[in-house]
Amino acid sequence: MTVHIPIQHGTSAPRVPSKPAHRFRVTTVVLGLVGAIATFLGAFVLLAGDDQWIGLGGEVSWRVGDIDPAWGYGLLIGGGLTLLATVALAIRDRAAPVPAATERSGWADVATHAAVFLAVNTLLWAQDFATGDGLNYALWVTIPWGIGLGVHAMATYAERRRAHTRV
Repeated sequence: MTVHIPIQHGTSAPRVPSKPAHRFRVTTVVLGLVGAIATFLGAFVLLAGDDQWIGLGGEVSWRVGDIDPAWGYGLLIGGGLTLLATVALAIRDRAAPVPAATERSGWADVATHAAVFLAVNTLLWAQDFATGDGLNYALWVTIPWGIGLGVHAMATYAERRRAHTRV
């Protein structure tokens, strides 16, 4: 007697039911930091003495007495609302199931790396030019990080090429 066992090709192992998420997303953390900074700045503008200074130093600093209190109220209210949104997102993330692990494309990782590279370096270069002192440190971040991004892209290309030659 022969027993035939059906074999299914291309299927993965059965999925395990998801557990509740106990993690924070990057968006939630960044939103919380922005809300906390805005709330702090608003409270500082409203509560600090007129002779106090706020800013990054040099030409990018302001005397608190010269800042309209409306800015303080706006920062305080906006920061508070942002913190409330952060709490709502954290509660939602905690209740949401963790999705099953999926394999990401290597190029998706490179694209994420490039997007973060562009965002951070744009802010650094803008800050360098805004302070008026010329190039202070943005170049020292951009060059090594750009080399790392290039190596990441080349490694992904080599991995993809190796995978296609095996097939």
